[in-house]
Amino acid sequence: MSKGGAAVGDVLLTVNDLKTYFYTASGVSKAVDGVNFRINRGEIMGIVGESGSGKSVASSSIIRLLPARTGKIVSGSIDFDGTDVLKLGDKDLLAFRGREVSMIFQNPMTSLSPVFKVGHQMVEMICAHHKVSRQEAYRMGEEAL
Repeated sequence: MSKGGAAVGDVLLTVNDLKTYFYTASGVSKAVDGVNFRINRGEIMGIVGESGSGKSVASSSIIRLLPARTGKIVSGSIDFDGTDVLKLGDKDLLAFRGREVSMIFQNPMTSLSPVFKVGHQMVEMICAHHKVSRQEAYRMGEEAL
């Protein structure tokens, strides 16, 4: 998926006019309605807003982890390192989520476990998605932090 060899400053993620709606018995909720941003390689971006403003929905949309029955990306585009995320099939989407992006959820029941060290949890995830030794996975986790 990755182009490899790209220089710092190259565009890594582009989100254009992203619209994610939820369809419920009560009607349509426009949780994300026209979000645009770009992140260059090597940049760090924070998403800030009031509770219910769409931060988590925008992030979940980027990794296509929305409730199947109610959540829908109705328009827009998500390009990650030259890959159209909205066109990824199930197998490629699984690899994308494990190798290219990840998300630590704000819900304490689905986030990092306080019982295990963060490094151990990261090593487990890296080993599950990359063919590397535990030592190399630890180095990769340390670099990511």
